[in-house]
Amino acid sequence: MDANSVYAVVDIETTGTNVAEGNRTIQIGCVLVQNGRIINQFSSDVNPQMAIPPAIKNLTGISDAQVKKAPLFDDIAGTLYSLLTDTVFVAHNVNFDFPFLNAEFERVGYPALKIEAIDTVTLSQILLPSLSSFRLHDITQTLNINHVHPHSADDDALVTAELLIVLFKKLQTLPIVTLQRMVEIGAELPQNTAAVFEWALTGAKKQHSALPDDLMVTNSMALRRVRQLRPDHQTAASYPKTKKSKLKHYPKQFEWRADQAKMMNLIYRHYQPDQPENVPLIVEAPTGTGKTLGYMFPLAYLSQSTGRQAVIATDTVLLQNQLADQTVPLLQRMLPFEISVAVVKGNQHYIDVSRFVEALGTDSRSKQSQLIKLRLLVWLTETETGDLDELHFRNDPPFLDVVRHRGLNQLDETDAFYEVDFLRRLYQRLPDAMFVIVNHAFLVQRAQSLGRQLRQPFLVIDEAQHLADYAMRSQRQRFDFQEITNLTRHMNRRLDADNEHGLVKILTGEPYHSQLAMLATWTTEFDRQLTALSAYLINAYQEQLNGAKQQPFVEIALDNTVWQTFVASRSGLFEQLQILMDKLHAGLATLSEAFEKETDRWLVSERQSMTQLQTDFHKIEGSWSTLMTMQQQESSEQLMHWLTVSADRQHLILTASLISVKGFLTNRVYAAFKAPIFTGATLFSSNRSQYLYDELDLDRNKTKIRRMKSDFNFEQQAQLYVSTEAPEISDTPAYETYLAKALKQLMKASNRPTLVLFNSLSTVASVYERLTVEGPRINRVILAQGISGGKEKMIKRFMDEDNAVLLGAATFWEGIDLPQDKLQLLVITRLPFDAPEQLEVKARYNQLKAAGKSPFYNLALPKATLRLRQGVGRLIRTSDDYGVVVVLDSRLATHQYGQTMLKTLPTSLPVKKAGLTEIVKGTQNFFKIHRSSAQD
Repeated sequence: MDANSVYAVVDIETTGTNVAEGNRTIQIGCVLVQNGRIINQFSSDVNPQMAIPPAIKNLTGISDAQVKKAPLFDDIAGTLYSLLTDTVFVAHNVNFDFPFLNAEFERVGYPALKIEAIDTVTLSQILLPSLSSFRLHDITQTLNINHVHPHSADDDALVTAELLIVLFKKLQTLPIVTLQRMVEIGAELPQNTAAVFEWALTGAKKQHSALPDDLMVTNSMALRRVRQLRPDHQTAASYPKTKKSKLKHYPKQFEWRADQAKMMNLIYRHYQPDQPENVPLIVEAPTGTGKTLGYMFPLAYLSQSTGRQAVIATDTVLLQNQLADQTVPLLQRMLPFEISVAVVKGNQHYIDVSRFVEALGTDSRSKQSQLIKLRLLVWLTETETGDLDELHFRNDPPFLDVVRHRGLNQLDETDAFYEVDFLRRLYQRLPDAMFVIVNHAFLVQRAQSLGRQLRQPFLVIDEAQHLADYAMRSQRQRFDFQEITNLTRHMNRRLDADNEHGLVKILTGEPYHSQLAMLATWTTEFDRQLTALSAYLINAYQEQLNGAKQQPFVEIALDNTVWQTFVASRSGLFEQLQILMDKLHAGLATLSEAFEKETDRWLVSERQSMTQLQTDFHKIEGSWSTLMTMQQQESSEQLMHWLTVSADRQHLILTASLISVKGFLTNRVYAAFKAPIFTGATLFSSNRSQYLYDELDLDRNKTKIRRMKSDFNFEQQAQLYVSTEAPEISDTPAYETYLAKALKQLMKASNRPTLVLFNSLSTVASVYERLTVEGPRINRVILAQGISGGKEKMIKRFMDEDNAVLLGAATFWEGIDLPQDKLQLLVITRLPFDAPEQLEVKARYNQLKAAGKSPFYNLALPKATLRLRQGVGRLIRTSDDYGVVVVLDSRLATHQYGQTMLKTLPTSLPVKKAGLTEIVKGTQNFFKIHRSSAQD
């Protein structure tokens, strides 16, 4: 393989995956590439002499009739074999195409090809590390390669050849130091794919290419330079208050939205000198208002004129990324001055380059880890943020835990990568950002330090209905006895004198042996006493545990008074454990200091062993600190404790959590900023409800509110049906049977993309089984949360398929934005009330009862009402959308509170209460009418 090699890019379509099982080729495409150009092409249908399976017909569009008169593989084998000889074989999933084609050659009498072969899936993962998908069609869409007929061998081979050219061009831009490190990994990649990097390194050394200006090399590691955030010179600009002046800033294709403009002016005026100070503002802006630009546009002018920054806190990391990647570029086009943005997340989202370089030096037999190392090396020449989310890992590979950032306090100022550390540079640049985009969890944890660093900035809390949950979650403390026991025993194995891979074999002689021996003794004793504490705790609550329903894990609430009594009775044991922790801390510090004094003595693997010991101890120390905080907490009506215990009593978790944010948000979050703005599409459960103000820790009489109107014509765009014959929710088997029956009828009658919302994953699983296993088969793709993969994967497949059905709970009630033709039928299986038996829910209900309030009307109903509004809001997202909502919970029709919930939905939304037969027929008629309207 070299610069002049001919690359034969091949794709085959087959009847199945294994020639030995009788599967055959039905189509083949081959494109020859040399020196970055396509030089020849070959393609042919192939008669497999067998029927093509229906699934393959659906996938490829190749019919039996199409291949009936095509040549047999025997007829084209000679031409194809000659074409491929002396080339480098290339395929998108080479471990399928290459062995299958060789098996076909051998079947008709040719020897297997003995040529090099490389894989474009793997090369794409490495050289295009920030792509979210490596399916061929997804890659070509991202790269603007015209892919007309996916799963057609000739077209797939052609676009794969174009992809190969792009990959080789990218390969040639990599610095020598990056290529050198990639080769040193010695990764086991499909076929001969790893040889590509050796060839590229040889070529780069011959050319002596200069390092691009946007890159720098630190300690033999190529990194991208970080650009300045705030422009040097800014043009003063006046805020455009009128429609005429605003339209001058709007790009031509931007849609004028009257309520969006009102929201802009409302926010701009709110912070003018003649307005009352320290008055929070709540703005409910329905879907379609253009909420995000509605607050960012005026804040840009306010920031530019006052020099005060704006912090935007949104619900999730995904929404942070959407703001930065989608909204900010639109906003910039509307403004006569430049804006600067910093996206800030928790430490664990960022790579620690020093830890990564150390990990590169360790031998890894894991193919996944090898691949991730290669991806990271290329990505570090591209990223300016070091944010690992840019890599779109679907799962959480173990290797990432090795290289995740531990926080600024873990950095060593003498480290070679200290000056270029991504997290450190991010915090240094924050004062230069006009907008700082954070998530709710980050805000409630870092509000005070953020406010100090940015000098009381503006604050917008988007998706504000979630803030209280994140606040309570952020203050949750958790101590897992089993986890700490495992860590202490892991430490002990590293300290064990008889362990041939232990530190005793590395750190020979004194003072190491005596220090290691003491650490081993203290660790053993800490483990013993912690086990005793666990046993005492279980014994103290034995009666409650015995009375609980038997499940794999049992949760019991701890009365605050009883907890305080237990803590007092075991104060001596807590003190002994703290003494041991102090000894371990001091002993490990002494050992580490001696180790660092001989830094040149150690191999990389030996340093890694020491680092792992330190990491284990830091985890133990952090958890112990959490337990001591719980032990020292004073009793409070806003705080609850609970135990989670396994059925065998071997696994014990102690948790403490806030159950109210009263006083917390005001004092710990809002005080660090200018009076905040709260916004969201669905914030109010009714005009009179106190719920939102309690959830946001606000004084109703000192808060300004504004509810914007929706521009959608719900009377024309939607229809809501409420079932009047659903069985009692408490009769679970009957209810699940009814759901499956109703869904089958709706799916059969209306072949439309369908989202079905549930309250529990167990019901999702049960209904999914009834839909896919029991009764006649439904010819629809059905995806189920907890069964069909992660949320992102499910949504992508849902959008790729025609008229798929997605069964989801929890996060599917909100935060997903599907294009108009990808959701037309929304089914809500059950009113979204919290399960009253959940410990935290029960604790909040008890707190309200103690205050003389109704848990149902002050918490359960308004919370469920908001969630219902959010669920219904999944359907109509633009003025072109249309669809039907079906609620299969009769309580919405028969209970008084159901009428209350209905009144919070858009007033123009038509509502009909009916039986299932009428609902199915009405849904059919609705889509007939709208199909005719669309055609007109």
